[in-house]
Amino acid sequence: MKMLRSNPAVIYALVLLFGVAHVTLGAPTNDDCESATAVGEVTDLAFDTTEATIDGPGHYMNSPNVWYCYTPSCTGGATINLAGSSFDTKLAVYRGCDCYPTSSDLITSNDDFYGQQSQVTFAVEAGQQYLIEVGGFNASVKGQGVITITCDSQAGAPSNDDCLSAEFVDYVTEISFDTTYATFDGPGHCTPGPNLWYLYRATETGEVTIKLEGDDGFDTKLGVYLGNNCYPRSSDMIECNDDFSDNTLDSQVTFIANAHNYYLIEVGGYNEDAVGEGTMTITTENATPYNNDDCSKAKAIGDVNDLIFDTRDATFDGSGLCMTSPNIWFIYTASCTGNATVSLLGSSYDTMLAVYEGNDCDLVSKDMIACNDDALDVYQSEIGFGAIAGNQYLIEIGGYGSDAGKGLLSIFCEPIVEPNAPDLGDAPDSTNNFNIDMTAYPAPASVKAGYPTVYDDGSATGPYGPAHLNERIVAYLGKSFTRDTEADIGPDEDGVNNINPSSDSSNEDKGDDGIVLPLNLPHCKWTTFDYTVNVVDPNVDLWVNVWFDWNRDGDWDDTLDCTQGLVQEWAVQNQLLFDLFVGSNQITTPAILSWHPEGGPEEIWMRITLSEQPWKGDSNPDAIGNGGSGPKDKYLYGETEDYYFTPGMSDNDL
Repeated sequence: MKMLRSNPAVIYALVLLFGVAHVTLGAPTNDDCESATAVGEVTDLAFDTTEATIDGPGHYMNSPNVWYCYTPSCTGGATINLAGSSFDTKLAVYRGCDCYPTSSDLITSNDDFYGQQSQVTFAVEAGQQYLIEVGGFNASVKGQGVITITCDSQAGAPSNDDCLSAEFVDYVTEISFDTTYATFDGPGHCTPGPNLWYLYRATETGEVTIKLEGDDGFDTKLGVYLGNNCYPRSSDMIECNDDFSDNTLDSQVTFIANAHNYYLIEVGGYNEDAVGEGTMTITTENATPYNNDDCSKAKAIGDVNDLIFDTRDATFDGSGLCMTSPNIWFIYTASCTGNATVSLLGSSYDTMLAVYEGNDCDLVSKDMIACNDDALDVYQSEIGFGAIAGNQYLIEIGGYGSDAGKGLLSIFCEPIVEPNAPDLGDAPDSTNNFNIDMTAYPAPASVKAGYPTVYDDGSATGPYGPAHLNERIVAYLGKSFTRDTEADIGPDEDGVNNINPSSDSSNEDKGDDGIVLPLNLPHCKWTTFDYTVNVVDPNVDLWVNVWFDWNRDGDWDDTLDCTQGLVQEWAVQNQLLFDLFVGSNQITTPAILSWHPEGGPEEIWMRITLSEQPWKGDSNPDAIGNGGSGPKDKYLYGETEDYYFTPGMSDNDL
């Protein structure tokens, strides 16, 4: 019996051979989420939920379940199937192997794929972990089965899988899409499962029709929203359609589009399990060809990626402020308030480029924002400038001297965050609103998290988590940040609280993008690193402070010893920023000493805070966990970003 208990494959073979209806051997070893069986790719691995119990978050099933922690061997698309099982199965997959996963961790799920057996396909990254939950259709359904996992390095998530990476489209005819390896993101106003995103900008006011046709019976679903903000609100929805008519599974939406407005398009399936391939067509009754050889006929565009143009048949017109070669014209309506980039990189000839304020073709020198010949040591041109959402800018494209040819135009805008955007960190904090201890570091010895992240835990004594009011936007780290009501409770713009004490999950703020990881932090040596600050108002003083938990004890309070000197966890101390310009600024820190445990670099928690005032030991200098805290009255401006990573070291640092 001991041999049978330790070999599920033998048990299942005997069940199939002798028709044993029930074998009582106790609960399986992977009955609990925390005891999930570690697997890679497997074929017909036997499992048995007959004696299993129910545990887990209940996001998808309420039946007796077993758990696997899957680490793929490839980056691409993984397929998990339960074909050949003897009962009506259910299957769910979550990001990471932490127990218990939150609803935002759910990647995909399925009930019936092969008859009553389940299958899912999803994008994976080699070496990352994915939690697999296997159970039955309902609380009374259980039995024996087999699980097969494969990984295809040729497959992966589409480039427009996320709303923030929406693909720009114009009038198109039967362009292909495939949601097989897509994941779900967004507000869930229309599609409930894996979805793709497109961004359409109307060139004229008129009736627009968007049609999806699914291949091989794929039941599509289509949502259209006003604007280009991710994620759209329910009030932004123009229409959501499942089946356009009684005798089709295809989707179609027709609406009146206003010239120059943006429209987000969401493409998915009718339920959370539906994925497949299909085509999308966008048509309008008012589409007319453009001839933008003359400034007065400048083509209206929004953000574009590698839009093809050709100046070989063009003539010259205009004021000659930048070029006198054959030229063509576009009029760009800024999609955001922020940093706009107009690029001709990738063109086939020696280009020239100019950007002007407004849409008046009677141009004078004060209208010119910039003129560029060669950018980045190549013969193609690029211009970056501060744009205001909704404002129009004339773009002139020509060549050096009399050069003409074919080229590529790309325009993108990195938005400045809107006003009234409070921000907090996302490091784990045991002084939270749930009075639940959180973990800073995992096994071999769990370390209690003492980082000050939650602003108001009800104690009224501090340390207070760094909270930034941002009633108006002055500056922030990276390209964006998301609104947080509080670190662990209340509404959150990116859909999930920064930390969740109940599930011991943290690092959930989707706006942490000011630093490129991993950082090179050599042990007991001086080093620097770069970070990015986006400035809206250059007339406000700014300070940056950085903390590292060098000794990995769950706080940022300590000072350690190296032969080179003392190593403080308050690593960057009140770096005053100056001579910053509006837009993105890359800044290098002062030199710091770093430190690691005897065994070398391990995972570490880091905090960087940008604020309008220096750090003076806030909020409670005598309390454990005070390092990295914020003032009781909160910061007026700025952002705090927390990072969890393993530092890098070059060969010379070893």
